Amino acid sequence: MIKPIKPSGLLSGIALMILLSVACLQSFAAGFPEKSDYYLHMLDSLIDRKEDFRKAKLSRILELQSNARNAVTDHDKYYITNRLFEEYSTFNSDSALKYINLNIELAEKAGNTEWKTRARIDKSNLLAGTGLLKEADDVMRQVEVSEVPVELLPSYYGQMVFLYSHMGNYAGGSTNEYYVKERAYKDSIISIIPKNHPDYLWYKGWDILGTDKSDPTLIPALLEKVKNSQLNSRDDARNFYMLAKLYEWQNDQENFKKYMTLSAICDVKSANAEIASLEDLAKIVFNNGGGDIDRAYSYINYSLNKALSFPNRVRAFGMAKTQDDINSAFQERNRLQNRRIRNSLIWVGILAVVCIITIIINVIQNRKLRKQGKDLDAANKNLNTHLEHLSETQKQLTESNDQLIKLNEDLKSKNEELNETNYVKEEYIGYIFTICSNYIGKLESFRKNIHVKAVARKYKDIEESTASGDIAKKELKEFYKSFDSVFLHIYPDFINDFNSLLQPDKKIVPKEDELLNTELRIYALVRLGITDSIKIAEFLHCSPQTVYNNRFRVRNKAIIPKEDFADAVRTLGKFTERPA
Repeated sequence: MIKPIKPSGLLSGIALMILLSVACLQSFAAGFPEKSDYYLHMLDSLIDRKEDFRKAKLSRILELQSNARNAVTDHDKYYITNRLFEEYSTFNSDSALKYINLNIELAEKAGNTEWKTRARIDKSNLLAGTGLLKEADDVMRQVEVSEVPVELLPSYYGQMVFLYSHMGNYAGGSTNEYYVKERAYKDSIISIIPKNHPDYLWYKGWDILGTDKSDPTLIPALLEKVKNSQLNSRDDARNFYMLAKLYEWQNDQENFKKYMTLSAICDVKSANAEIASLEDLAKIVFNNGGGDIDRAYSYINYSLNKALSFPNRVRAFGMAKTQDDINSAFQERNRLQNRRIRNSLIWVGILAVVCIITIIINVIQNRKLRKQGKDLDAANKNLNTHLEHLSETQKQLTESNDQLIKLNEDLKSKNEELNETNYVKEEYIGYIFTICSNYIGKLESFRKNIHVKAVARKYKDIEESTASGDIAKKELKEFYKSFDSVFLHIYPDFINDFNSLLQPDKKIVPKEDELLNTELRIYALVRLGITDSIKIAEFLHCSPQTVYNNRFRVRNKAIIPKEDFADAVRTLGKFTERPA
């Protein structure tokens, strides 16, 4: 026997396939435990490498062709030509037909009836597979069943089953005469094929499918036969295909899909162009696989391209309906996706317009607030002028009317309180405007920074910038510092006056780097008229419980009654008169 030697130029591709086979064997060491989705992903990766398997197939063919040129005896020529036919029989029907005709010539030349019978059966099988049913029938009519050797009878009857199955399918209906003949030949095979025949389980499966027959040993026997499969031969593909069909007959959809996928894996790895498993699998994942359109589209296109390259026009024509259904679903999905994208763009545009309008409104409102602040300042100045005039008038009326003097003194006191209030408002309004302006600038700087990082696709930097709370802590610290500074500017003696209400050993002294601490800051807000603990907590960004605990703790240090403490605090720290 002449054995082909693999060329060194394909060592890398072959090494990849060997590694993949080893990985497959490791996965299947305990059978085929994975769910069907696992094998679907494996199949997808193998389809992506289909060119590697095609090259390996061509490499084997080239080696056989080289050996054929060196063959001397008729036996070697017949053997190598038969090997070439087997390689081409699922790869290229035209080349396969060429070599099977050459084998028939060699058989006739050698006068070997067995060779000639085997070659004609193979030729009929090839012709039937490509849809040339009449020609296939003509070839089988040249074979006399009485002259067929016993060991070839299963192949002969198997081809007759294959031929009449195709004829029945072509004729249409479910009970035509061709199916009757197909059934008869199935019975003939089962009656003569020995259990140790390589195709016994294959024919036994087809004998059971579609009938009320059963054989509980068939599936276990097939599983035992494929348990050590390397998933790279036509025989493995047929065995897995039969397992899938048997599970389908039992309505076991998960195992049906799994073993049909394994059959397709074998077909892809063996570069089989006469592939039925992948066509069936495309229908499975499209109809029963949750609408996996992309995968079904890939599988049906692969099958169609193989059918056209074989060529098998009958199979290609049969795929047209499935391909149309998948293409329609594919186009419908793309249409829906495009519509969603279009709607999203519309909403993005609307939101952009809303953002622009909001920014414009904010700018207008800020301008109005600045104008109102200027008007309020002018009104306060006018009010102070009128108060001075009123005070002068009160002095002139003091001698004539004691009651009026008292009333005027009370009025003066109230005016001083109003002056203090106006001054506090003026200071804090300016403080608020400064903070708002600073925050607007910081927000704009932060926005520009995030925009630059987004354009540069530095999403990790963006995530780190936004995830950290350091910015908020820093801004809160600056907020406290600004508040303390403005408050002590207005009431510079507040700390000393506040401590005068406390026991001598309980005085509150801020740290060196602080103007006010939390306790002093809480009562500074009380001095400004904010007595509600919840509002104080919101202002200072802490919990109401924290405010309550600090107020309670400070009141316990007081030298005056607790119920009078808040009122006493509101009279502390006479504010510094503003410069003239």
